[in-house]
Amino acid sequence: MTESTSGPSGPPSGPSTDWAAPAGAPPRTPDRVPAAQPALPPLVTATGVTQPAPTFRSWQPGLIPLRPQTFGDFIAVPFKAMRYNRGVVVGGPLLFVLVAMVGGGAALWLVFTDPQLALLDPVTQLNGIQPQTVAAVALAAVALILADVFSSAIVAPGIARAILGERIALPAALRIVRTRAGALLGLYGLSMLAGAVTVAPGILVTVLGAANSDTATIVTGVLLILALGLPGGLVVGVVGGVARSVIVLERQRVIAAIRRAVGVIRGRFWWSVLILLVTGAIINIAASAVQQVGSLGAAFGVALAPSQATIALIVTLVLTIFLSVISYVFIYAYMGGVYTLIYVDARIRHEGFDMDLARAAEARRA
Repeated sequence: MTESTSGPSGPPSGPSTDWAAPAGAPPRTPDRVPAAQPALPPLVTATGVTQPAPTFRSWQPGLIPLRPQTFGDFIAVPFKAMRYNRGVVVGGPLLFVLVAMVGGGAALWLVFTDPQLALLDPVTQLNGIQPQTVAAVALAAVALILADVFSSAIVAPGIARAILGERIALPAALRIVRTRAGALLGLYGLSMLAGAVTVAPGILVTVLGAANSDTATIVTGVLLILALGLPGGLVVGVVGGVARSVIVLERQRVIAAIRRAVGVIRGRFWWSVLILLVTGAIINIAASAVQQVGSLGAAFGVALAPSQATIALIVTLVLTIFLSVISYVFIYAYMGGVYTLIYVDARIRHEGFDMDLARAAEARRA
């Protein structure tokens, strides 16, 4: 959903690459629009002088009907997307999470087997930590951050194609995300900074209270963290999630994507918060159930070999990594789909995006 802007008499500006075009299709040129309106992205525009009029078949060309989405749609459609375009919606997060979890498992193995830490030997005392263990932990942390940044982002092109009744291969989706990697990382950094700023005053007050053993000051600090951190976290979560879809689908830069996201969800912020709270609760309950199964399995493995610390560690790590991969993949796939649907729904409500999508579907069918 690349977006470009054109004036009433000038040629369209911005990127012209139509990454969402079917393989082998001729390139298309975005329509001209008045300066007061956002230009139609190449995903939803047709070429040529004439443009086919939408028919009844164009109003649900793929995953969703082209209308404002209901609350039930936000709950059900991400699951449908996992089946419809599973290679990207599930395969993309699986790739990133698997790499991160394997790195995390290797780091945990080095931590538990580090002879200087001696975590598996209750007799030996702590004697520092080996440099390779520190390096492995640092690399694992970076891999987890990258998985968090890219796992949800790669879902967006899969959902965008599915809305038009098309599929996209994982290598093509990876190329799209790769070209937007800098902007996605910049958005992640700004989101973390914004979240830290909202809770910093409360943390400072709490630390001062703890240093002076002042219970009233500590309570004040905790209340300040809640009063500032909770609304700040909601704003960062909603705007940041929608901005991620804007970065990938409209190829906007970080600040422009944030402004665009704020404009897109205007009047729909609290509705978006409600959607995210409900869908997040649903998928996290399911993920927690999977993690509990892993904990029981790990406990069973330890019980089978109570005197073999190494075997117990291997069983625990394998089960933890396997079930963590499953739970995180479905969280990223599901919530990535929810954020993309919030973006599409808001554009349908504010910009008549359903008409653009219907014309695009009819043009592709013609």
